[in-house]
Amino acid sequence: MKFSEIQKKEVIDATKGSFLGYVEDATIDIANGKVESLHVNIGERSLFFDSKQKNVKKIPLKDISIIGKDIVLVGKKGGKE
Repeated sequence: MKFSEIQKKEVIDATKGSFLGYVEDATIDIANGKVESLHVNIGERSLFFDSKQKNVKKIPLKDISIIGKDIVLVGKKGGKE
């Protein structure tokens, strides 16, 4: 999967069922080439991502449940693992 495909996805908190934002960027460990966290732009999507924007939350990859066709789910629904 290309990162540009992930940027088009909504991020949803599965525990609360709330919309968090859209994937904007990622932190990648250059030593092993693995994604460590996704940067979610809190709020509405814009056509031009502003890198100076302050409303960005980093979500560790371990907290992401599913990267689906249309959305990214964060957390475990119902608190179960």
